[in-house]
Amino acid sequence: MEISSTTQASAQAATPTTTASSATDFETFLTLLTTQMRNQDPLNPMESTQFVEQLATFTSVEQQIQTNTKLDNLTAALTANDTNGLAAWLGRSVSLLGKAQYSGEPVALSFDTAPPPGARLVVRDAMGETVSDQAYSGGAWSGVLPTGRELPHGLYEFELRSAVSSGDRMLAQPFAHSRVDEARMSPSGPVLRLEDGRSIFASDVASIRN
Repeated sequence: MEISSTTQASAQAATPTTTASSATDFETFLTLLTTQMRNQDPLNPMESTQFVEQLATFTSVEQQIQTNTKLDNLTAALTANDTNGLAAWLGRSVSLLGKAQYSGEPVALSFDTAPPPGARLVVRDAMGETVSDQAYSGGAWSGVLPTGRELPHGLYEFELRSAVSSGDRMLAQPFAHSRVDEARMSPSGPVLRLEDGRSIFASDVASIRN
């Protein structure tokens, strides 16, 4: 995704101007109020209700300026995250734990430790159905069954499990890597589009590498 640095620079440049304008208005309001109090007619002083109303207005103006300042700072921070933060994902190789997209090419799987003797690689499709359960000693998953039938392209989930005779328990899940081709913001956070066509949340990434 193309990210414009001009937009970010413009937003950051506008923030000091807005803050300075608000501060000027605040100083002007304060000067007018103190001048009015200093020069009021001693024979016809300001009513207490008027004084309270103006003090309330003074407080409201002060709070509004503080709110505007916080909003300006928040906008600047979000603008920086939308550009620099997203740009950092582009071209990086990220991985999801246990899941990978099969598109006709062998899927490289990596584990933290080498598969023990008797380990099995259990593969499930997007519906959770087991499509392959074979002995596994390492390497990529071909996507082709022992019968020679190639499985449909799509998202698969992988588990390394022990031999059935050992209790058939899950030993580990592999990491499968894919390059980030696009990064964008969404209401739920950064979304990454991978080279295999998937879109994932940045929070789902298990590891990153060049």
